[in-house]
Amino acid sequence: MLMLVCLLLYPVVLLLSWLLLVTLHEMGHALAALALAPGTVTVYLGSYGQPTGNWQLRLGRLTLLVKRNLLRWRGGYCAYQQPTTRMRWPQAAFILAGPVLPLLVASAAFYVSFHAENGSHRLVALVFFFAALVSTLVNLFPGTGTIRLADGRVVGNDGTQLRQLLFPSPLTRLADRAARSFAAGNYTESAELHLVLLQQSPPTRPLLCTAIHVLFQAGRYAEALALSTRHQRDFAAELTDDDHFSHALLLSRTDQHVAANELYSKLINQPQPYPMAYINRGYTYNLLGNYDLALADFDQAILLETESSYVQANRGLALLKLGHEEAGLAAIAHSLALNSAQAYAFRALGIYHFDQGEYARASAYFEQAQQADPTTHALGTYQQQARQQLENVSNAGGPIPQIN
Repeated sequence: MLMLVCLLLYPVVLLLSWLLLVTLHEMGHALAALALAPGTVTVYLGSYGQPTGNWQLRLGRLTLLVKRNLLRWRGGYCAYQQPTTRMRWPQAAFILAGPVLPLLVASAAFYVSFHAENGSHRLVALVFFFAALVSTLVNLFPGTGTIRLADGRVVGNDGTQLRQLLFPSPLTRLADRAARSFAAGNYTESAELHLVLLQQSPPTRPLLCTAIHVLFQAGRYAEALALSTRHQRDFAAELTDDDHFSHALLLSRTDQHVAANELYSKLINQPQPYPMAYINRGYTYNLLGNYDLALADFDQAILLETESSYVQANRGLALLKLGHEEAGLAAIAHSLALNSAQAYAFRALGIYHFDQGEYARASAYFEQAQQADPTTHALGTYQQQARQQLENVSNAGGPIPQIN
């Protein structure tokens, strides 16, 4: 009878052991991250980073997301902010803590159960110990398989990550160098390194997304658009609204404004509108000179995202272009009240004074925009036009030129 009970309980013990091992494994990663890294730590139990369908618990810097359906657990994932130091031991400690903690706990339980007077828990402790031992060995042995995270990234097991950390391949070193360049704000160097990575490794979705972002930050919009077009083609089934929005922005930055607004309109006209699409479509309408349509989009954006200095600045420009001078200047003043360094507010004032023929004031405002944010769209062109008109001020007899 006892043997029958043991046989019936064995699968249950295995299942509970596995659930406990997953929990201890991810908590090992989490404890190391909390001790060695700044910022928050998020542990997913039962999924590889799936943000929905979970119970949530917050404990200081630690957030636990536990998959509700225990029978559909697939593993776990720990997300944290990596330390800025280039030393490898914190990352190695983080990787090792996951597989080692379950073995330590199982060893302690095994020791206690075999030294206690009541030995009824010895079978459970023995099964758990061997399960933990196998789990530790499997996780620390570099495997050939991969794990696809919920955000689309593909990673190896702990052993693979540890091997890559301690004995990095030339490709891994190149990827690390590209990431460090980007983190340091050296977008030009990072862009070049990412292009080399794309030539030497499979163009995965995460790599393409990162390369597109880096090229955008480097101001290499045509190259970023080419990669984005490739991304849209090769990963069509996995694209998100963010991907479509980024593609539309690149279309606009390469002066394909009509195509950009068509894509923004698709994002707006879906069952769940994408709020940022109103803002960028309004901005693009400003560039096209359709100021009434731009104003409508900015008003809608304000309903969805109140107190936005960027929206108020560009809404003010649309109002000024439509001849509503008082309302336009008030909107720009409100933008600067929300953010005294809003470059697009200075840009709008520069365009307003340029249209009035006040080129010195326009140039001064463009300079303020330059100091606030050198990447402000088309700012160099506007500044050049203002300076050109200052040089030609003695010939001011014809109509006053205007810029969008």
